[in-house]
Amino acid sequence: MAEDRAAENLAAPFDNVAPAEADELRGLTFEAASWGWLGLVASGRGLRMLGLPRRTEAGAVRCLRQHYTNVPLHPADPFLLEVARQVQAYLAGKLRNYAVELDLRGHTSFELAVWAAVARIPYGQTRTYAWVAGQVGGGPAAAQAAGAAVGANPVPLIIPCHRVIGSDGSLHGFAGGLHMKTRLLALESGQGSLALDTDGG
Repeated sequence: MAEDRAAENLAAPFDNVAPAEADELRGLTFEAASWGWLGLVASGRGLRMLGLPRRTEAGAVRCLRQHYTNVPLHPADPFLLEVARQVQAYLAGKLRNYAVELDLRGHTSFELAVWAAVARIPYGQTRTYAWVAGQVGGGPAAAQAAGAAVGANPVPLIIPCHRVIGSDGSLHGFAGGLHMKTRLLALESGQGSLALDTDGG
């Protein structure tokens, strides 16, 4: 099926970390220094959700349960702890490439294709919504649809939707807010000011 092929293509940029065998959903909240509390939800096939930083642990739990109402928290789950370790390292500027297996079942083939394109944007670089649309076979008119798919990304940071910007170099909507998007791009640039690359489209 086209959706299965898109899922396989999306997995290609990532090295796999084997999750637990059970297919039951489980969650974890964790703190990243100076960023706040984040949340994760995984199945036995991989990560299904990454909730962006909240000020409190309770806020991170609420974020998870807005999407997965009854997900139990498993603070000692090896797979989730490894994902948390990688996210903490990324937010500390010590990791550029994730090695996390994703479980994106239930999403459309178009969304999977868009996320696969976004996953190919290198660390420290940006691309435009028009570029993303072009990668999935659409022209500039498809940029809006691509933007909607980017906005539906359930695992931000790992699929780096913060690296997608407007054609004029401006920052557009981000689930964590434009301040966080700016901060993430600054983290990756290694400098206080941002040099946004729109040459890719």
